[in-house]
Amino acid sequence: MSIEFYGIKDGFSINVYLCRVVALVIIEIFNNLFSFIMKNMFKNVGKTVLFTCLSLMLLTACGQKSKLKLAIAAANKQCPMDMGASGEISSITFDGADVVYVLLMNESFLNIDALKENPDAMKSAVTVMFGNPQGSIKEMLDLVVGTDSGIKFIYKGKTSGNEVECYLTTQDLKDILNGGGASADSSDEKKLEEQVKMTNVSCPMQVDEATMLNKLTIESDKVLYHYTIDESVVQMSALKENAEQMKANVKNSLNSSDPALHMFLEVCVKCDKGVGYLYKGNKSGETFEISFGVSEIKALL
Repeated sequence: MSIEFYGIKDGFSINVYLCRVVALVIIEIFNNLFSFIMKNMFKNVGKTVLFTCLSLMLLTACGQKSKLKLAIAAANKQCPMDMGASGEISSITFDGADVVYVLLMNESFLNIDALKENPDAMKSAVTVMFGNPQGSIKEMLDLVVGTDSGIKFIYKGKTSGNEVECYLTTQDLKDILNGGGASADSSDEKKLEEQVKMTNVSCPMQVDEATMLNKLTIESDKVLYHYTIDESVVQMSALKENAEQMKANVKNSLNSSDPALHMFLEVCVKCDKGVGYLYKGNKSGETFEISFGVSEIKALL
């Protein structure tokens, strides 16, 4: 049952408002997709793919491309792979030259047109997310490089069908494996910077009829989301009067099993950053902030 508060017009319940606002917490899913995809391939597809890869490596009669084709085919059988609210991995294939990931994206979380206009930022984020690969992710990248192949990510809007591609060449993958610029670029701080940068590519973003996400910033003690509130829909006083309920709702959304959100929060903790949400009235200029310290975020992991 929704609860109405003074200052929220047209039956616009604070519960619905809170749910929509906190939904933007998981916009980081896109920023983490690149590491999530590879990890998901070996964790969710998991033992099947890894066993396939390792077994194939023992078959001396098979060439590297045959091994890669079989490994990718095993992974593709697990598709579609759910990525939570952001969408799904619909297929993983090998076209003879490259490994190709096709992802169907919820366009409420991803501005595909904005990404098309920022290809360098997109590729930089992908490269950083792959930085310092370990374990089975490294094994797969070694196998891809061993066939002189690349990796292509195709992001397709579920509604519009619009697409944007990000391509890592064989040399790009070699540089990642060889740790080119790894000491700085693969650091947790750099990863966090790239995640924030990629989210900002899609900003400003309308969350709902009352809320606009303007940008993310990295502050000294937290990653801060900057929102503008339409005070003709929601009064700032209503938010402030219900601060405890708002924080409880946001905390509940952060306490999610979504793997990409979990990875984002882990990076924040590694960088000694909390997470904050700053709301500013579009008319009054009044502000209201909800923040979670590092210890609070760590307790959710």
